[in-house]
Amino acid sequence: MPNKSYRKGYRLEKRVQKHLESNGWIIIRSAKSRFPDLVAIKHGKVMFVESKYNKYLSKDEKEKASRLIEHAPLYVYWNNNRKLDWYQYNESKKNRTNS
Repeated sequence: MPNKSYRKGYRLEKRVQKHLESNGWIIIRSAKSRFPDLVAIKHGKVMFVESKYNKYLSKDEKEKASRLIEHAPLYVYWNNNRKLDWYQYNESKKNRTNS
């Protein structure tokens, strides 16, 4: 049985997936906790999605993200007092967009 942290993260990831699907996105999930968690496609647009329980990307994830955002935007979703919140990852922290 997976550890408690993995289960929390998995539940958040499924919640994000359901949220995006309800808004018309087609979701492709990365298996085995790979980065990014999800790839979302809608009307020819593509975005990468990472679900983080604590909102922050690790140093390794930031390096991977810097390569990904050359191809499509990366959105980080997290649990903000039981409400889904998100920002678009940008290497310069000045241009983050919150909902």
